[in-house]
Amino acid sequence: MYKIVIGGISTECSSYSPLFQKTHDFKRLEGHKLIHYIDFDFQKYNIEPKSIFFDFSLPGGPIKKSVYDKKKEEFVSRLKSQKKIDGVLLIMHGAMYVPKIQDPEGEWILAVRKVVGKKCLISVSYDLHGQVTDLIINNINYFAAFKSAPHIDVKETYNRAAIMLVDGLNSKKKNYISWLPIPVLVSGEMSSTFVEPCKSIYSKLDEFNKIKNIRDSNLLIGYVWADTFRATAAAVVNSSDELIGSKICKKIANLYWNNRHELKFDMKAGKISEIFNNLPNDFLIIADSGDNPTAGGVGDRAEVLQNIIKHKIKKVLFAGIASPKVFKILKTNNKTNFF
Repeated sequence: MYKIVIGGISTECSSYSPLFQKTHDFKRLEGHKLIHYIDFDFQKYNIEPKSIFFDFSLPGGPIKKSVYDKKKEEFVSRLKSQKKIDGVLLIMHGAMYVPKIQDPEGEWILAVRKVVGKKCLISVSYDLHGQVTDLIINNINYFAAFKSAPHIDVKETYNRAAIMLVDGLNSKKKNYISWLPIPVLVSGEMSSTFVEPCKSIYSKLDEFNKIKNIRDSNLLIGYVWADTFRATAAAVVNSSDELIGSKICKKIANLYWNNRHELKFDMKAGKISEIFNNLPNDFLIIADSGDNPTAGGVGDRAEVLQNIIKHKIKKVLFAGIASPKVFKILKTNNKTNFF
């Protein structure tokens, strides 16, 4: 029976946010709860799963370096305590931002590789808004990313990463990972997989997977809200034939690149002044640009509140006041009609 360990870290960080993520911002899954969360029948494939831990948080600001370092050190320490490891299933996101660390996911994965050695198989699950680098690809054996945005295939993606890992352990067949960066970055509202052009582009991935020797095809939109050198869209393909994998990877990259001018907001969008000068008479939701929930932005848009007051708009729920003091004043002030 082969033994694999499961764990990872997942969040996306806006480098423009002044609010740093701290330890208490993360929730943790470990033990049987983490194995149950992955929801994969490992015993069917003669695999014994062991849990390290999976830390995750809602999108937020940068992660304090001391917080990142402590979590990585704890993960590596727990990994070292395992006697024999044949495989690792890493549940990641790909859009962490840690000051002074250019590629936090890459360094996390490299640290894992140094512990388990070259023969151990590593399979990684990613968000499609994650960033890919050579450091990541060079230290893993399998890669799977979400294919839907908004994300409704989280567990399916874990399953894809797991099935490639267990198949690799049992078959001993080599997997080749091909990847290409695509120099395009757009926000989540411009790249939903439920509207064109991404709807058609992502449907092509399943067609590519039907090609002989292609195991799993991926397209990552990348993460526009972190100002880093690694920020880019990317195509990633798993294959048993490196030449064919490279060709399909290039096709996916070109497919996205050739449709880049069609990536547009799938809702009305514009400057604040334009929106407030053209308000409809019925119910309306106004949101600042950013993948839900605001891609780690603080949502503290005082100019929106200023325009609400200026245009004397009543019966408004304003959900972006970061100051508890201001919120209390507004709530208790009888002159306002917001609450």
